[in-house]
Amino acid sequence: MSLNKKYTWGDFLKEHPEYKEKKIKRTSKEGQKAFEAAFKQQAKDYLKNRLEKIDKEQENVEKVRKELSKVIKAAKEAYQKRSLQPRIGAVESKIAHLDKERERAKSLQKSL
Repeated sequence: MSLNKKYTWGDFLKEHPEYKEKKIKRTSKEGQKAFEAAFKQQAKDYLKNRLEKIDKEQENVEKVRKELSKVIKAAKEAYQKRSLQPRIGAVESKIAHLDKERERAKSLQKSL
């Protein structure tokens, strides 16, 4: 779901009932200005939380990678090492995916 759909005019009115009481429309200048300010704050908070989640997931994936590398080093037979290589490849792919997500989130933060 896109960031624009996560915070709507209805959500804004729930947080700020004074605009609902005044019956200010979203298309009015005052309504647009207030909504954009609230949306920017909401977006910044969302992206901050998203970066924290990415960091936690990155730590967990790094732990899994360390464990798998220990198992491969301890394996004596070549077939055992070959059987674990696809799992390590998948873990490294996940790490690369998380790096891309982090870069996207940082670029969105800078653009706001």
